[in-house]
Amino acid sequence: MPRHDPSEKTKMEILTTAVRLFSEKGWENVNVEDVVKEVGVTRGAFYHYFKSREELVYAVMVQMFLDSNPYTVALRQEGLNAHEKLRFAFNLNQEMQTNPTLIKDLKKAFESPVIFKSNLLMSVNEGSKFLEAIIEEGNKDGSMAVVHPKQTAQIMFVLFNAWLDIDIFKVSYDEYVEKVEFLIYFCNLLGLPDILGDFKEHFLKMYETYK
Repeated sequence: MPRHDPSEKTKMEILTTAVRLFSEKGWENVNVEDVVKEVGVTRGAFYHYFKSREELVYAVMVQMFLDSNPYTVALRQEGLNAHEKLRFAFNLNQEMQTNPTLIKDLKKAFESPVIFKSNLLMSVNEGSKFLEAIIEEGNKDGSMAVVHPKQTAQIMFVLFNAWLDIDIFKVSYDEYVEKVEFLIYFCNLLGLPDILGDFKEHFLKMYETYK
């Protein structure tokens, strides 16, 4: 019989099970009932922690980001200034972002307004905090000169996760090139010099992969 155990351990069991089920079956093929049956808890226990499936999706997005967070790895690198750590983090992202299988799965998932909204909120509310930490470190060590670290980190995540997404803003290759060049210019204005200069070809490769 399903157990009702509103504890932090149960919450983590629900979350880790949901992460696995979403990864195995796809974002649109998992519902609350699937999760509670797999964990062996009541729906009441589930709703004690997550008010809705949408809230669970958000929590799963956050957990997946934390499990593969390149900014945490970058922050631990010794002997690098913050500017170098940020470039290190971008390098870690490259292989994942140009993986055709992963991109296909993400394209399909982001057709759902719930998934897209959760990813964008996760990026601004959670992911940007790690970028903000690197920027603040850069302001201290002199490798960056950003006036508003928090807002800069947030807008960078929005630009990367939404504005550059060709499935959201469908543009020609030439216009996409202009967007990438503007983003490089914009980063320089924000006090992040030469952060993206070497990554122009990476972004253009992403365009070809997403097509």
